[in-house]
Amino acid sequence: MSSAILRYTMEGKRSALRNVFALAGLLAVLAGTAAPARADTRPAELKQLVDSYAANRDFNGVVLVAQHGQILYRGAHGLANREWQVPNTEDGVFRIGSLTKPITAILVMQLVQENKLRLDGTLGEYLPTLYAGTPAAAVTVAQLLNHTSGIADLPRNYEDPWWQTQARIALQPVDFAKAWIPATLQSAPGAEMRYNNNGFFLLGLIIESVTGASYEANLQQRILDKAGMRDSGLYHASELIPRLATGYQTRPDFSLARPTPIDPSVSYSAAGVYSTVDDLFRLDQALQGDTLLRESSRRAMWTSYRSGYGYGWEVDTWSSPASGTYQVESHTGSVPGYQAYWLRAEQDRSVVIVLDNYWQGETAVTLGRELMGVLHGKPVVLAKKNLGTLLVPLALTQGVPGMTRAYEGLGAGGGPYDVSEQALNSLGYRLLRMKRVPESVAVFQWNANAHPDSANVYDSLGEAQRANGQLDLAKANYRKAAELAPTDARLRRIVAELEAE
Repeated sequence: MSSAILRYTMEGKRSALRNVFALAGLLAVLAGTAAPARADTRPAELKQLVDSYAANRDFNGVVLVAQHGQILYRGAHGLANREWQVPNTEDGVFRIGSLTKPITAILVMQLVQENKLRLDGTLGEYLPTLYAGTPAAAVTVAQLLNHTSGIADLPRNYEDPWWQTQARIALQPVDFAKAWIPATLQSAPGAEMRYNNNGFFLLGLIIESVTGASYEANLQQRILDKAGMRDSGLYHASELIPRLATGYQTRPDFSLARPTPIDPSVSYSAAGVYSTVDDLFRLDQALQGDTLLRESSRRAMWTSYRSGYGYGWEVDTWSSPASGTYQVESHTGSVPGYQAYWLRAEQDRSVVIVLDNYWQGETAVTLGRELMGVLHGKPVVLAKKNLGTLLVPLALTQGVPGMTRAYEGLGAGGGPYDVSEQALNSLGYRLLRMKRVPESVAVFQWNANAHPDSANVYDSLGEAQRANGQLDLAKANYRKAAELAPTDARLRRIVAELEAE
């Protein structure tokens, strides 16, 4: 599967990033297992780590790291506007993509607290003109929140023609739902976890239905005002936003371009918010107490219900090098031109916020995870160079033989280049997006050779072989992936499809 944000919907391939990064967190701290926060973390260490990502991975954005309510590091790198060579600043504004989802979840839980919504309330009940009497009528609010609704989602790939045509049309939310969120289901409600932007779009409509006010008004009054978020809001294409960084896209060949234009009405309550690291830190602080939600509501929101996902949040338990575990609540965000990552560990009030305006894949996620790890005892590991910067030019000029010679010449450790599972997976998908299919197969095969116990590498290899017409090999590798990840329903479905061909 594709690594990182590398889920190119608002998020690209959701299950890929989950397999590679295993994101998330739980609220409850199990007595006796929680690892103590690292007491000697120095701002200089955090700065050194971020600087290495700026130097070797082209990180371009703003980072904030805090613990116990104290900011340990806050810094900006790169350019807010490439054409005018305007630098990013620490108070820069960024679109945050699917970091909107945790915010929408907070709004929903507030309304549940006020008995204006029920988690077991349904689409047929709250949006009857759209879904009453249809297969989608039985979908519950809880299933929308944890991505188990079964409703159809937007096209999964930004190369899909939908993004070049219909996604550029401005529509009111209800009209968008009528046009693009069908009442038919892809799976029974509650049966499968499938990351779903349309589900959070519908939650915005439900919020409007039960409050009689717009999603934007609810956002402003219930969250932004209460948390003191002065530089955040719902993005509109015609709005002039002071200090908004220009969003860029890193092409597969590493050149920069303007991203695919889409109308922000497509994003709405799923991915439509803009913010700053300071405002998101204020929001995090507000979640430490009862300013926005009671403890019981926060606990419900940060409980894993399926595949490490709660209500609008990724949830999981991370290991500490010092022994024991600690709990992390997190979410990524991706919308054309921007990427974001927000991680928090409740028990020691650790916070990492990464905002990036180069939309370049896994960089923001990897950096965020490394920073959170350093806060909890992980040694600082400086970023190595992106392997693709070496091999992609060779793929274009010398094909598989040239790539292979260069890769093998690096040796087992890769020298100055990152040759980890994640790095190879990312490179393989970069080549696949470039239509360099044989080269992508070669890279995924290297990864399978190096990491034979990972389901993800066989999943990726099978996908590339399928695209290359090597159906027997693809079938064998998908079977291997399914054996290593027996609970992955998507893999089982792909194997069944291939068996039927």
